[in-house]
Amino acid sequence: MYLVKTENLVFEYPDGTRALDSISLEIREGEFVGVLGNNGSGKTTLAKCLAGLLKPTSGLVLIKGKDVKRYRMGELIRIIGYISQDINTQLLNVSVLEEILFTPRILNVGEDLIKDRFDEVLSQLEIGREILEKPVLSLPRHVKLRVLLASYLLAGTKNFIVDEPTTGQDWYHSIKFVEFLRRLRENGGTVILITHDVEILSKYSERVILMNSGRVVADGETREILCDLELLRMNSLLPTYTAQLAKEISIENCVLLPEELIRILGFKSLHPSY
Repeated sequence: MYLVKTENLVFEYPDGTRALDSISLEIREGEFVGVLGNNGSGKTTLAKCLAGLLKPTSGLVLIKGKDVKRYRMGELIRIIGYISQDINTQLLNVSVLEEILFTPRILNVGEDLIKDRFDEVLSQLEIGREILEKPVLSLPRHVKLRVLLASYLLAGTKNFIVDEPTTGQDWYHSIKFVEFLRRLRENGGTVILITHDVEILSKYSERVILMNSGRVVADGETREILCDLELLRMNSLLPTYTAQLAKEISIENCVLLPEELIRILGFKSLHPSY
């Protein structure tokens, strides 16, 4: 069963700029999909159309078989949550606790159910109780992301569109947040990750949709897309660092991850002391 489907989706901004041009795709429930592309490729516009935040100029966006325009926003949020690249625009000027409780309460989730889920969600996302009374806007970006995710989870949302969560974060916090997303997917959720970060996708996504100039130029298994160095070059993207290194030392096999390179070269050759 697909979660999201688009048919000949077109979106034009008021100035006539065509940001999406005849996009047709399906994303199944339970997938971890990366939407890859550089700035201006159309991936954020696509994300907002899928989340019901932008109305298509033409074509269809279907969520579980129903036109996204026919959903009430509260109804849609129960199915799929959107986390913006500019996360401050989604947060209220309130405490962490009030922010976490905001979405479930506007969706009329029962207080008993909120109480039952609350500690589990905090633990799942490693949100300490000591920050609950702090202003959410005063916190680092990586904590804000978890707070917003917690609010959705308390509301019962299990599918997510997440736009550039690694922007402005160090590698540790980038990996940490995407690990949270991976666990959600393992528990039956769907993750649509909007990014230009091939390193993250090589490690976590099972499928990549590559965009350029408002079009889908490739759609396939992550390894298939990220191992096509010419395809990446044509779309102004660099391969993973490991893939670049493997090419430099004349390894013909596709190598995306450091652990793959270690296996090919042999552990002892990289660590002579062993």
